[in-house]
Amino acid sequence: LQSPLQITIANNSFVAMGAVTDDLKYLLRVYWSLLLGNVVEWYEFAIYAYLESFMEEKFFKGSAVATWLGFGMTFIARPIGGAIFGAIGDKCGRSVSMNLTIIGMLVATCGQGMLPTYASGEVAGNVGVSILLCLRVLQGVSAAGEIGTIATYIVEVGRQESLGRSMSLVSITVSVGFLAAKAVCFTLTSLLGAEAMRDWGWRLPFILAAIPGLISVAGRRGMPESSAFLEQQAEAEKEQEAAEQEGGAETEVPHSRSSMRQVVADNGPNIWIGFGAVACAATMGYGGYVWTNVYLGKRGMSQSGTMITSMVTRLVSMALAFPLGWVVDRKGVAWLMFVASCGVAVLGLPCFILLDAFPTSLWVSVPVVGICFAVLGSGSGCCFLYVVELFPTASRATAMGISYNLGMSIFGGLAPMLCEASLRLVRYGPGFVLSLAGLWTSVTILTAQILKKNGVVKLTHVRERPYFSSKRLLCRIGDGPAEVGSEDVDVHSDSSNPDLSD
Repeated sequence: LQSPLQITIANNSFVAMGAVTDDLKYLLRVYWSLLLGNVVEWYEFAIYAYLESFMEEKFFKGSAVATWLGFGMTFIARPIGGAIFGAIGDKCGRSVSMNLTIIGMLVATCGQGMLPTYASGEVAGNVGVSILLCLRVLQGVSAAGEIGTIATYIVEVGRQESLGRSMSLVSITVSVGFLAAKAVCFTLTSLLGAEAMRDWGWRLPFILAAIPGLISVAGRRGMPESSAFLEQQAEAEKEQEAAEQEGGAETEVPHSRSSMRQVVADNGPNIWIGFGAVACAATMGYGGYVWTNVYLGKRGMSQSGTMITSMVTRLVSMALAFPLGWVVDRKGVAWLMFVASCGVAVLGLPCFILLDAFPTSLWVSVPVVGICFAVLGSGSGCCFLYVVELFPTASRATAMGISYNLGMSIFGGLAPMLCEASLRLVRYGPGFVLSLAGLWTSVTILTAQILKKNGVVKLTHVRERPYFSSKRLLCRIGDGPAEVGSEDVDVHSDSSNPDLSD
């Protein structure tokens, strides 16, 4: 027989699950254009990577390292874009920033499919490469603002008790973008043939991004602001009026118009924590998923084999997104990221050794890349929420844009090039790259817990708990000797978000 307490908990959980489902339906119905734009962002990154052999031939005269460096140009520009569009989002509104970023991404993506190549002559090739690098920079600037502002927006409009599951929608769009890119490349190659694809067909995947991109642009017109941003703006205006009455018209409240320098000064330690926390997810995404897929193809795996491996990877990631979001809402985002990054640190090297030994075998690539990498990468992929949580509303979009994109530019942008270069130095170099990335993130999370315990930083500005629900570890390094169950609080509180009141 169940006790009254058990019955109450079961009933509350059932009601809460229904509320969460309603929240997600609301987010999908009202904010679908944001998610579609995010699909376009990740589609473009994947398209360049999957067409690496064509880009190498058309623009970089057969240099694989130079081609991946061109890929990395986008990531080098990301911190700049995160800072610029983050500042726009904090001062002018989240919706303003998101409308600008989707247009920038659309121009950059389609433009890459319309460039002259060395096939048209040396001069045309030089012009094409120059414009390509400029478009890659524009893509990075726009994409950085896109992901930073969208993550901020969804956190602010979603219910606190279901933030993990709400943010899982962003993780799903990442997988959809990569999966769509692979599917488009595979379909076009099958329909056009290898020769036509090499001649002109490689342009089509870039140009086709215009279709979902324009739909997203239309859908974002009139996008409402989050209540958290509007409340912060109203509070800032009241403080501004009070300051003007006391000190004159020239007086300005510091946080109402925070400069970039002030944002960095106020959030410095947390920016570096977010930077380190992204390491594992970024390296797994572009080293473990994308580069490894290209590597297997170069080692002799058939096109259908790499397609199957990539599809399994993305489908598993999509299937895990919502369940892992539930884990985040029960155990905490820091807990899941720590477990996943430790897994990458331990398994990264042995997994690559297996791939190196059997590069053409689906019986190896599917379990290693399609399942193991997908599980570990999905666990560390909740870094969106981890980084957003680090910052207050007034500077959230700017600080998130800087922190997340700085980590993504260094670890994600350089991951394919580091894997390619390390392979030439050490046979299992890419495996060491993956393991070190996992170690970096796990150490960052533990260090953050120590800093939190000593009162140096505040890690949560949206939802205090659950965060790192490991009692034994927390008693040693995190929250001190808390009472049993202190982290396992009921997150299904009565608090609601005004944005979801409908």
